[in-house]
Amino acid sequence: MPGKPAPRKRAVLPLAESNPIAHVRIDSSVPHLDKIFDYQVPEKYSSTAIDGVRVRVRFAGRLVDGFVVGRAESSSTHAALRPIERVISPEVVLIPEIRELIDGVADRYAGTFSDVVRSAVPPRHVRAETLPEVTEQIKATKVTGADFENWSKYGHGSTLLTRLMDAKPSRWAWSARPAHSWAADIAALIRAVASDPAAGVLVVVPDKSAVDLVLGQIESDIDAAERAVLVADAGPEMRYREFLRVLRGHARIVIGTRSAVFAPVRDLRLIIVWDDADESMIEPHAPYWHARDVAVMRAHLLGCSLAIGSAARSIAAQSLCESGWARSITPSRSAIKSDAPVIRSLQPGDEKQDSAAAVARIPHTAWLVAKEGLREGPVLIQVPRRGHTPALACQDCRLRATCECGGPLALTTGSTVPSCAWCARPAVSWICPNCRGTSLRAVTIGVERTAEEFGRAFSGARVRWSTGESPLREIDDSPALIVSTPGVEPIPPRGYSAILLLDARSQLEHPSLHAAEEASMKWFTAAALARPGAHVVVTAESSAPAVQALIRWDAAWIAAHELAQRAETGLPPVTRMVSLRGSASDIAELAGSLTTPHQLLGPTDEGRAFLVTSREHGLSLSRELRSVTSVRSARRDAGVVHVVCDPRDLSL
Repeated sequence: MPGKPAPRKRAVLPLAESNPIAHVRIDSSVPHLDKIFDYQVPEKYSSTAIDGVRVRVRFAGRLVDGFVVGRAESSSTHAALRPIERVISPEVVLIPEIRELIDGVADRYAGTFSDVVRSAVPPRHVRAETLPEVTEQIKATKVTGADFENWSKYGHGSTLLTRLMDAKPSRWAWSARPAHSWAADIAALIRAVASDPAAGVLVVVPDKSAVDLVLGQIESDIDAAERAVLVADAGPEMRYREFLRVLRGHARIVIGTRSAVFAPVRDLRLIIVWDDADESMIEPHAPYWHARDVAVMRAHLLGCSLAIGSAARSIAAQSLCESGWARSITPSRSAIKSDAPVIRSLQPGDEKQDSAAAVARIPHTAWLVAKEGLREGPVLIQVPRRGHTPALACQDCRLRATCECGGPLALTTGSTVPSCAWCARPAVSWICPNCRGTSLRAVTIGVERTAEEFGRAFSGARVRWSTGESPLREIDDSPALIVSTPGVEPIPPRGYSAILLLDARSQLEHPSLHAAEEASMKWFTAAALARPGAHVVVTAESSAPAVQALIRWDAAWIAAHELAQRAETGLPPVTRMVSLRGSASDIAELAGSLTTPHQLLGPTDEGRAFLVTSREHGLSLSRELRSVTSVRSARRDAGVVHVVCDPRDLSL
């Protein structure tokens, strides 16, 4: 019997004469592999295996991708080193500035370098690397008189534009003024910075529709070659092509969604984050970073200007203002007096004037305002939920109605029999498990049911709706009823003649720490689309602080009010909180190994706990969690504890 063939010996390649050792960060989300590994650099890759390029290396017997993060003459390890298998691309895609930011984000959110770099550097696309060289000279833009006039309607607005033109760093949070395009405000800031041909601007917005609004404001001033769009749904080739245009300095104005906050803009002078409280600003995958916080970190590292704007004011942005790190910019009282809509809230006795309206959860005042508004133009009806009747409950005991599978029962358009939102099974003979009742009532009413109600009430009027799944992009100024969920309201050229904010009371009563903040954001965003002096009806009592802020058009006040309440109870952003999920023993072991001062809340029977610490110890805690998680990951006997810094859900 012939013996087994001897294993082939690997050819010994000559090493690079200068700095033959490459420091590599491999692509792995395993916490204990979140460190630098050393590899030999063959001579044939001496000139291409440089800091910031992608390479293929062998790790634990398999080939993995990685980034070169440095070269050295020798290695600190005494183990035999493997050579780099190949350089994937000579393109330097990970520049030092962004690498430092990625490390900072990993520390801030107790994550791994690999998880963050996947958001910062898009996957390679070979065809996209064949970009033509740009030969045209970049032109300076000019700030218009209209730009100064628009920003003069904000306190210190003209001064900010001047500081941007003079390349003096400024940091501020601004609340948009009514009956005015927020995209026009951003365009003015872009033109102020771009008046210097070398300066770069980065704009981060929640979605593609917001990107289009900003582009529409600057397309006549800034050449297409000078601007880049970074959005997730652009496709792999286009996204990588736009990334390379920014990396090579071809595009100095970058507009994009969440991950664009890492864009390698050259000579970055200004970062703009619009609508920072939108949930799309939070990365849905570990380590769940927030684009606003990454922008704050980047502005601090570079010493560049930062502008955080929204129709209202997030509590986090208000915290930056009250700490002195940023300045609060709000519309002047004269601008509010001339442009703000008339806010009408729910008053005692309104619903008693019309019993049918009370049953339909729409007060008498709202019907009158809609009727008057239809004579002048389009009327916006904002409904917080999509669908027909997305939630039902028992008529007698108010217990939420659920299917046998556990899914919620709901009514769809054209159906009289409720069905399960999960398994679609019809609930023909539903019986309440609590009181044995058989009658159902609506807990929430969505866009489609609302459109039906208004269609019956205003026969002959055009009724259209807009949702996230089927957004209505454009409308004209002709009379129509526009029923929309928050965030996808179409914008008429002259604004809405009337606006109804329905189910406002239920939004404030939602069992969430962010209820008032989210409601304020939705209301201010919608009310800003009204014509000057148009009537806006909010279906909540005027005594509610969020309603008071809307009546006075003072978004900063409600943010300060909510922040003060957080301070009294020790809740974020006054403190730093970390969510832990795992077994009680594993959570106790992890918390017991921490040296940073903290308080442990929980764990519950469901295996959730919170770590609470002061703001000054927040970074120390997240860094220590990153280190402890790495150590535990290498242990076979240690259970997994899921760590989320700054969780949005704070319910135990």
